[in-house]
Amino acid sequence: MNKDSEIKPIDYETFSTSLKVENKKKMDLEKIFRRDIENISKYAIGPYFWFIPDNSNMTIFQTSDNIHELTNYKKNEWKKYEPEFLSPIMHPEDWIYFLGGVKYMLGFLQNLPVAERKNYRFNIYARIKNVKGEYRWMVIQFPKIIYNAEGNGLSSLIVVSDLSHFSIVNQPVMTLIDTTNSRKPFYKAIVDKDEPSTSINRANITKREREILALMINGKNSPEIAEELFISYHTVENHKKNLRVKTGSKTSVELIYYVLHRNIL
Repeated sequence: MNKDSEIKPIDYETFSTSLKVENKKKMDLEKIFRRDIENISKYAIGPYFWFIPDNSNMTIFQTSDNIHELTNYKKNEWKKYEPEFLSPIMHPEDWIYFLGGVKYMLGFLQNLPVAERKNYRFNIYARIKNVKGEYRWMVIQFPKIIYNAEGNGLSSLIVVSDLSHFSIVNQPVMTLIDTTNSRKPFYKAIVDKDEPSTSINRANITKREREILALMINGKNSPEIAEELFISYHTVENHKKNLRVKTGSKTSVELIYYVLHRNIL
């Protein structure tokens, strides 16, 4: 697997044809995802909404009640349309790459043994309009995907979080996190292979700091990192502080995105 892969843009017709699947069993998708919906607040990094697509008929099965607070469409409007309904609120430059990213993600996961699929997490970054019709960067996450009897992606819980409260990337990006690799748990797929320049050299990041960054990206908090690395909580916090200084980040969230976007690890 290549470390960096370019996302290929596709149109909605190609997207719809490749994602539509058969499902003979009637399912209450919201019930299936209920526990995952309840857990969103544990990892969301900003104001968020969620929705659940149904790839058997290419419709949106359900959305969060607050979706009208973060987009300029109401809940009943979202549920009436196909997933193409996203296109009017997503930046046109990002839309075709978002479609390509989702197609790539499902193709990647469907080629894995079922037991290994849970080890990978995808995030897609794109510009989406808020209530005022203003574009802002958001991260689109897929915490759970379910498959039909043939092993094709049937539905997923899709969580969209607002990133406008901190500096973020300036191009559509998709990241994949491999949770089985604790030393280097991700690779990055980007639209443009020209990486932005960075003022920090990889050599300036110590081995211990790299270990801490890898665990942070895997969702570990300071006590968990301290326990895993057999160091004190205060030592972890000092390393995090030093990393924020080195990268010019104000928060751990900004630090993680800095590392992901610039491929520091």
